[in-house]
Amino acid sequence: MKQIIFNDIEIKNFLSAGSDPIKVDFKKGFHVITGLNKDKQDRRNGVGKSTIADSINFAIFGSTLRELKKELIQNNLTNETCSVKLDFNVKSPRGNDNFLIHRTLGPNKCYIFKNGDDVTRDSIINTNEYIQDVINCTEEVFQNCVIMTLNNTIPFMAKKKVEKRKFIEGIFNLGVFSEMISNLRSDYNETKKVFDIDSTVFTETDNSLKSYKEQHNNIIKERKDKLERYKQREENNKRELLDIKSKLTDVSQEVIEKNNKFIEALKNKLPEQSDKRDDLIKKLTIVDVQNEQIEKTISNIGTDKDTCPVCLHSINNDDRNHIEKEKQKLKDKIKSNLEIKDKIEGVIFITEGNIKKINDVIYQLNEKNKVIVQQINSQTLLKEKAKQLVEWQGQLKLDIKELKSTDTGLDKVIEEYEAKLDKVRVTLDTTKNKINMLDVVKYVVSEEGVKSYIVKKMLTLFNSRLAHYLKKMDSNCVCIFNEYFEEQIINEKGKICSYFNFSGAERKNIDLACLFAFMDIRRLQGDVTYNFSMYDELFDSSLDERGVELVINILKERVEQYNECVMVISHRKESVKAAQGDVIYLEKVNGITRRVQYSE
Repeated sequence: MKQIIFNDIEIKNFLSAGSDPIKVDFKKGFHVITGLNKDKQDRRNGVGKSTIADSINFAIFGSTLRELKKELIQNNLTNETCSVKLDFNVKSPRGNDNFLIHRTLGPNKCYIFKNGDDVTRDSIINTNEYIQDVINCTEEVFQNCVIMTLNNTIPFMAKKKVEKRKFIEGIFNLGVFSEMISNLRSDYNETKKVFDIDSTVFTETDNSLKSYKEQHNNIIKERKDKLERYKQREENNKRELLDIKSKLTDVSQEVIEKNNKFIEALKNKLPEQSDKRDDLIKKLTIVDVQNEQIEKTISNIGTDKDTCPVCLHSINNDDRNHIEKEKQKLKDKIKSNLEIKDKIEGVIFITEGNIKKINDVIYQLNEKNKVIVQQINSQTLLKEKAKQLVEWQGQLKLDIKELKSTDTGLDKVIEEYEAKLDKVRVTLDTTKNKINMLDVVKYVVSEEGVKSYIVKKMLTLFNSRLAHYLKKMDSNCVCIFNEYFEEQIINEKGKICSYFNFSGAERKNIDLACLFAFMDIRRLQGDVTYNFSMYDELFDSSLDERGVELVINILKERVEQYNECVMVISHRKESVKAAQGDVIYLEKVNGITRRVQYSE
């Protein structure tokens, strides 16, 4: 159990407190805080009694019970640094440590010392969190279990249902379940987010793997189809090569060269024959011209008349015989020329025949050469085609060898994606198992789980202590809380009533009974106890004399039973009679509150 033992508090320039420190010791006993406001004759209100309660709350939590703004906390009359020092010890199984909290305003600072060493954090916020960890209490619980200001704060029973629930959970330390639920939700949401991300990765990986496998199968199928086509092409090329081989013959260029030489020789003979023919044609022409002239001469020789028409010489028989002889000679000459002509024409015919024969031979040889050239060209084309086919066959063999390979370039990728998919699947299974586990744990720590069991057990004890204190204060009702922290108040006539059906004094009895029950539960839990409790204006309203007496008896019992320092703030002069310890007497003069020695 952790024990918080408040030793003393010292305040300066805090609210109405001035530059002279007001120090209050928290020693065992029933103490009364009261005083007199000398600024207003015979008035006990506005002295600054509640300043003590505010200063304790301010020291621990950095705020006042009345939730004043910080600029209203510092004394505006002195305008000096506001200072609150709270000294306390923390006893625990780990030892006994002394702490000092020192808060100031103007400037706004917060320090905490542990056994004389400065353990202040890097910021006021972090220092506040550290102080609450040390005190082990929230501000709301502190204000309802340690300091009770009945007239300035909303009583527990008057709070809203949600606020009651939150407060009781704080009292019962059930906040750990809310924190666990919050952490579980956070962990669940984070795990679910990871699961969703991994699911997306799994789906994408699986789709990619299917795509790569489909590509792999398509490549294999395409290779198979190509392999069949290439093998068929290889067979076709083999057959075509065999066909080309059968068509290849030994055609030599020498035949063409030999024919060309012969053609050249024949062409060389053509001019001689042509010249010979031309000479003969000329001779033939000369013979024809001679014959024409001779025939013309014959036609001009002689006359039928007896006298020569030219020389007028008389023509006798001798003349006539002579003329006939001359004509006969000329005729013989024509005949001779005709024979010569026949011979010449015969020779021309032979010569032209020779020329024709030569040209025919040349033509035939040229035609033969053309055929040979065509054969050579055809053979060349066949050889080139055969060469191309051989090259194709070589490439086909390489292609067929490559197509027979099982490596598609995707096998390694598929292996990597399969490994990745297996890894993500394992991660998904692990995350899914964690989500299932978190679902179970969420139920365990939920309202229907172990929390409900614990609450029922604790409420049994709480309702018992509540009934105990209601009885001790002679209350006219019974109040019971269920596991949902819903109260049921039954009056002395056995009827269920609302908290607000009761009078102010009756409600105060219920509030005080709840307060004392809460304090007992905190103590019985073995969590943390405080040697100090304060009640602001406990006797100043609602309670009658009997009620005040009963409450004082309870407080005195707590002082003896738990070694507590109980402080009651009151403006009633007669309240000091109940004090079994100090009477902390305050006076307010010119707006400044000071502590003075009390004298009856």
